[in-house]
Amino acid sequence: MQVTETAHETDIRTDEELVALVVDGNVDCFEVLIIRYQTRVFGMARKYFRNESDVEDIVQTIFTKTFQRLASYKGTAPFEHWFMRLSINTCYDALRRHRNRPEQTISDMLFDSESWEDRLSNIPDSDDPKALNQARELVHTVLDQISDRARIVLTMQELEGRSIREIAGITGWSESLVKVQAFRARKEMRQAVERFLMKEKRL
Repeated sequence: MQVTETAHETDIRTDEELVALVVDGNVDCFEVLIIRYQTRVFGMARKYFRNESDVEDIVQTIFTKTFQRLASYKGTAPFEHWFMRLSINTCYDALRRHRNRPEQTISDMLFDSESWEDRLSNIPDSDDPKALNQARELVHTVLDQISDRARIVLTMQELEGRSIREIAGITGWSESLVKVQAFRARKEMRQAVERFLMKEKRL
């Protein structure tokens, strides 16, 4: 689901004004919100899901849920915060559903001649798209092996650069819970990497 940009992209009405119009029956205004947020939502979804078809599905689900629940938006916080919380929670629910799918084997996810040690120790040059793509694949591979809450926190904190307070605001968790989850997430990440390295040595 991706809406082609039109003159709507320069619409100066606020998110809250557009929401009010949609709720009042002017559903065409929802396209303005889609155009305004679709690039950001696609970028966020690609941090959680490596398969582009999964990204497309989750983005469509996010905007569908948003449209269905607009009437529940009370305006007590900026629409952006409400929308991003819904988006993150939708990704979280999807991650839990994906846990029930057969996962790739470790050997399926390894690159041809590179070892895990090499890939973990070498940071790709930002001008090398292939290396950056491999690095993203590695990150997804490791993230696939940790709990859903840990993945949510690590993605927002490390990949999106969000603060503890921002994560708490988006997820609805307390700041203390976010801190605990961040600590556990790093521990799970280290353990996942260690397991991969051990398996790699046996291959």
